[in-house]
Amino acid sequence: MFIMAGCSKRRFSVKEVVEALEIDSDSEPLVEPADSEDDVNLSSDITGESSEYETESEGDASDEARDARAWFRVDPARQCPPPPRFPFTGKPGLNVEVPSDPLSYFRLFVSDSVIDKIVVETNRYAEQTDTSHTKPFSRANKWDPVTSDDIFVFLGLIILQGILGKPVQRWYWSKNKLLETPIFSRYMSECRFSLIMKNLHFTNNDEFDEATHPAPKLKKIWEIFQEFISNCQQTYTPERDVSVDESLMAYKGRLSWIQYIASKRARFGIKFYMLCESNTGYIWNSVLYTGKGTTWDGKYSQYGIATSSVLTLMDPLLDNGYCLTTDNFYTSPELVDILVQRKTDVYGTVRPNRRDMPKSMPKTKLQRGDVAAWQRGKVIALKWKDKKDVHLLSTVHDASTTIVRVRGDKEVSKPVAVVAYNHTMGGVDRADQALTFYPVMRKQQKKYYKKIFRHLIEQCLWNAYVLFKKYVNKKLSHADFTWKLVEQILAEHKPSVLPARSGRRCSTVVNPERLIGRHFIDYCPPTAKKQNASRMCVVCCSKVGESGKKVRKETRYCCPDCDVGLCLVPCFKLYHTEDVY
Repeated sequence: MFIMAGCSKRRFSVKEVVEALEIDSDSEPLVEPADSEDDVNLSSDITGESSEYETESEGDASDEARDARAWFRVDPARQCPPPPRFPFTGKPGLNVEVPSDPLSYFRLFVSDSVIDKIVVETNRYAEQTDTSHTKPFSRANKWDPVTSDDIFVFLGLIILQGILGKPVQRWYWSKNKLLETPIFSRYMSECRFSLIMKNLHFTNNDEFDEATHPAPKLKKIWEIFQEFISNCQQTYTPERDVSVDESLMAYKGRLSWIQYIASKRARFGIKFYMLCESNTGYIWNSVLYTGKGTTWDGKYSQYGIATSSVLTLMDPLLDNGYCLTTDNFYTSPELVDILVQRKTDVYGTVRPNRRDMPKSMPKTKLQRGDVAAWQRGKVIALKWKDKKDVHLLSTVHDASTTIVRVRGDKEVSKPVAVVAYNHTMGGVDRADQALTFYPVMRKQQKKYYKKIFRHLIEQCLWNAYVLFKKYVNKKLSHADFTWKLVEQILAEHKPSVLPARSGRRCSTVVNPERLIGRHFIDYCPPTAKKQNASRMCVVCCSKVGESGKKVRKETRYCCPDCDVGLCLVPCFKLYHTEDVY
């Protein structure tokens, strides 16, 4: 066989074809052997047709290194086995022992060290805040240092706000009968909640050094963010199939690294690159994008954003036989080759104009339902015609198709690679969808680092629910898990500063438990100003006298369980037996 200079195609011998189709995951790309008299046309030997499936050469055919990386056309009709997967050596599952209750799973991610860090830095920031210019009766002068119990109750209330959505935050403490939610004022006053939110902080500003900080743009949230990622990785090891995609946190504030993604529901916001388990949507790793200052793994700094982001997220999982699914922003022959060298399989959609893609792929015209394929070592490039052209790269699939449904008398088929992509690509989207159900974030939150923190709390909630659902034998919906978590937080953590109780009491009290259970009379608890405290009797105040006005009567007795003032006789009995009070 001879090779003509400048020719873009050459012919393989039968021996070469067999060696090319016997794909070994650990082998190097096929190197062109010496010329032989047995050289024949690939397609004419196998299919008896013309040379449609010939090899593409990247340049001068005499350059063996370039020929070794050349794509050759594959006949999709041939029944060739798909490339073997790398052996999976990971040990997926929960890495810690945890009690089977929602709060224990939540504390796997919001750990004691995270809470202690918030307590220390919030108190420090409050002390550093200058209040000398404030008015004497300003709420800023009513600050009391927070404890870990305060922060837990604070988190419980903002999670509850995500379930009980109200457009204005102060409405959660409203006494209006249409808006009232008594549980908030029972555990924390609106003033105390607002002061904690105002002084909420996560780092020591005095220790910041822009020259040595790994992410100066994220200085306000960096330490908490890194600890959250560490907790996600140490708590759970994902299963074999994982996916990488970007997630957008809605935000329209003034930041130089705000992103616009038209395909996302929230088009403007802060972008996260996230690695999730395909089956459950468990968030295992993420990188917060800040433009040119984004912190990537130093080992991959020579690559572009698409490749370096994937390799940074996947780095702890490489060499373990994981299988990654990516979309066309990330997928490229460069990324695939690197992952194959690190014993990691990958497949996903790809842009046909990527560097090192088959040159004839964009020019190949197909009818709807047809498939074209190109092979290069363990990697196969597919082009499938649906309503539009779909291009994929895969290291674990062949060009075969499968029937997905029957439309009338016609069978609808798709490539196996497309079916697998649709099944495993939705990990990040599954997590994003779940985070919108009961949002901890609020539109009124202007400080970017506080909004990122609330978004991290949402991700902690989701991860906790995923693990609870997987390892606890209880059928609990996402909504039930969330409110039971809040219930457990408020039951186990008592705030250090209890809300002040007013002497006046609303006449209409909604308490479903007042007609059931066991109730006992007790003295009203003393206050800071009055040792022998008294309260308005809820029964007497609901009566209307001869003048048509409600009766005002105070009593020293109350029902601690119902939290209302009651006269000893007969009001205590009436309140716990009559339907309307």
